[in-house]
This record gives sequence, C-alpha cells and structure tokens, in this order.
Amino acid sequence: MYKKLFISLIALIALSLLVACTPETITVQGPVETVIVEVEGPVETVIVEVQVEVEPVEVPVDETGPRTLTFFTTEADPPQLAILGEIIDEYNEMHPDVFIDVVTGTPSTRGNRITTLLAAGADAGIFELEAAFTNDWAEAGYLLPLTDIFENIGGVDEYVPGSYFETDEVYGLPYATSVYGLWIRTDLFEEAGLAYPTNYAEVLAAADALTNPAKGIYGISIPGATNASVNLFATLLWQQCADFYTPSGELIFDSPAALEAVKKWVALTEYAPPGFESYSWGDQVTAFITGNAAMSVYAGRMGVNMTDKNPELEPVSDIIQLPWNTGDGSYVTYGSWSRMAISAGTQYPETAKDFLQFMLSGDRLARYDATVIGHMVPPTKEVAAMLENWESDYANNHSDWLAFFNQNAEFTNHPANNMGSVVGCDFDKQDFGPPWGGPIFSRGGIIDIMFQNIYIGGVSVEDAHQEAIGLMEQAQAEWLEDHPDWTPPSP
Repeated sequence: MYKKLFISLIALIALSLLVACTPETITVQGPVETVIVEVEGPVETVIVEVQVEVEPVEVPVDETGPRTLTFFTTEADPPQLAILGEIIDEYNEMHPDVFIDVVTGTPSTRGNRITTLLAAGADAGIFELEAAFTNDWAEAGYLLPLTDIFENIGGVDEYVPGSYFETDEVYGLPYATSVYGLWIRTDLFEEAGLAYPTNYAEVLAAADALTNPAKGIYGISIPGATNASVNLFATLLWQQCADFYTPSGELIFDSPAALEAVKKWVALTEYAPPGFESYSWGDQVTAFITGNAAMSVYAGRMGVNMTDKNPELEPVSDIIQLPWNTGDGSYVTYGSWSRMAISAGTQYPETAKDFLQFMLSGDRLARYDATVIGHMVPPTKEVAAMLENWESDYANNHSDWLAFFNQNAEFTNHPANNMGSVVGCDFDKQDFGPPWGGPIFSRGGIIDIMFQNIYIGGVSVEDAHQEAIGLMEQAQAEWLEDHPDWTPPSP
C-alpha cells in the first residue's frame, strides 16, 4: 500500500535538576518508533513532540514457488471442461509451480457468489463477470485492471467493439458471445416464390404465406411467455427505434413506438406452431429442425443441433440479419458478451493475469469456443479467422454461417445488461443495466407476464402493455426508495 504514514510521539519527561558532567540519554518510546534525544547541562521538565515521516516501502508479492489460482466458471458442459483442462495442463507444463483449481457454478447464483467473496475481501481469483454487477464491482475497487493484457492481445484493433468492459481501465475481457439472427428454410421460400425478407412487413407476409397446418408447417417459431420471449421481443423493439429505458434510467417503454412493437410481435405469433405460448429456448430449435417452422429467431446453436439431429436440413437452411427495421433504425440484435475478470485482492495477481492472457489468446481460445462452434462467437479477429477455417465438418460446410456470426457480433445488446442503448434510432451500446431490472426481465417477470396475459389471458395488447408499465414503474420506485443515492453510470 502506498500511504504516507505520520507518527506523532508526545513524551512528558521529568528529569533531575542535578547538573550532569556527561550527556544524559533520554529514551522516548512511542507506539511505532523509538526516538533517542541527548541533552547536556541542567535539565528541567521538557515536553518533546516528535513527528516522524515514514516513507512507505513497496513489498513485492513473492510470485515464485508453488501457487494455486481459483478459476470460477459456469461453462460446465463436459466438452468445455475438457478443453479447459487441456489448456490448464499446457500452462502447467510451462509453469510447473502454478496450479489452477476449477470451480463450477450456475448463472443464477454466479452474481451473489462472487459479490459475497469480493465484499468479504476474499480471494475470488479468476471468475466470470456478472453483467448486472460489473460497474459496482469496478467502482468499489474489487476488480484488477487488465488493460495490459488487453493491449498485449491486440487492443482496440483486435477486439470486437463493445466486447470488453472498460471504465478508466479495462476490467473485463471477453471470451464469447452468441449472435441471434433469422433462420430460414430456403427451399420453402423458393417453392413459394418469395425473396428473403428485408423488413418486418415482409417477414409477416412470408409467415402468412408459408403457414400450412395441413402439412404441419408454420410460418415462424418464436417463444411465447418465457424469458426467451422478452429477450427476442427486445430485438424488434430496438429496431423500431424504441427501448425500455434511457441511459439515465427514465422509463420509455410507455411510448407509442413501444406499444406498436408489442402489437407487431403479437401479430407474428398468429403464424407460430401450436403450443408456442410455453416455448422456451430449446422448443424453438426443435420446431425448426423437425421441419415444423419456416423461420426461427435463434443463434448459432441452431446450426449445431441441425447438424447433429437433422443434417438433411443443412443444405436448405440459412441465417440472415433480423429484418425488423422500418428503414430508419440502426441494426441491433440480441446477445451478451461473457467476460472474465480477476479479483483485485488475489494473492498472485501477475500469475493470474499471465494465465488469463494465455487462455484468451491464440488457439487456446479458439479451441474453447469451438466446443460450441457458431454459438460461442469469439471476441477477436484472430480467433474469428481461426474458427472460420477450423478443421471440422461444421466449419467446412458452413463457414458462411460462422462469418455471419463474426460480422454481427458488434451489434449485440441485452435488455437487462445494456440500459438505453437505443436512443432515437441510433444504437449506442451502454455497458450497464437497470439495477431494478430483476423482476422486469427475469423468467416469469413483468414482460413475460404481459405476453402471457395477451396469449393466454385474452387481455388486449393495450391493456396488457399499460399494466406492464405500471408494474415497471412500481419496481423501479421500490428499488430507488431502498437506494436513494443511486446515480446512473456515465455513458
């Protein structure tokens, strides 16, 4: 620690009035320093006040010998853990005294787990960032600056814009995101003489034209009233030049544009497969790869599952940008960057940074993201190029799909993590979310309930939208009442 320490010593010294022939030695003892004062001649009662300025001495952390780092992740699928284990073993071969303990958890408990460790001053090691808490953790000094790693890997010229977390320093380095688009059955479009849609009206017309219940085919597969619903609906909201909040936290979901977006989303569901009301993520994939839907809103895992479960669809399927726009807005889609950080209080900061740089660069990150190729979209140009030319049947057959995900990674946005990214019709990604957003954007939250009331409860779009606005205002007011000093981060 670099603090200037001032030690003030006050001593009351009662001395003999006898004249001494030799110097009298007086020892003044304080809480930290001992000061020797020599006095000659007759001495009376003397008050000595000594102020000692102590220059701090930096004590370097000994990062030699056996060291153990903790690595916390929620990427717990067996293939991902296997590759992570390989990367750790490779690092250990070069650094035999460094050992890395992998701890797995779930996304639902990640934020609270890390917050508890950081607030207690514990060594949280290397861990996945929780987007909702990232700004607070950075401001509290819980995160180790990673700007040097960021620059070593390539800096702004190498990283996808908006992929890393930065305030005064870079504190979060990304390893992947997912990029959502519109999957289409090219054979069905060709049979119907339809061009690929380029705007919302054309999507709606295509969904109508391609719906054929007698053949078990429906126009579009989208979720109804689950947490997948709010995230994918948000893409249409954003492309209609609307949002849930401004960057300062002002509610704008009550705008006419937002209401129009809800109406347009509901209109699409008239051409969704039966049971869409309860669809979640996996149900959308199933509906498309089993041939029950001509279009579906999803990310790269659709292609992975298609290859595994129904490869006959591969030659007659493609993915395009989500064509919700009216011609005025910026392109924006759904996705959230997964990032790693290091605890500022970690015992071996330089060792932790060295391993993180090793993992997040070169073929190590490529191998890690390739465990779900196309769905785990890399943050750097180097790794993106590697995966487009990866040695696998998927990459060989669908390098165009991989290129699509890489090209659109910079347009990802998340309703709970990026508050007010759409201002007017311009997309300007904000790297913080509404802290009161839990009851609004979570599974079974306010937006989900709004759609459930429309699809299942028979409530009109206008009434359901108005009710949602009231509940959103209430949730925000209650949170602000408990946090009266909150101010939005600087955009």
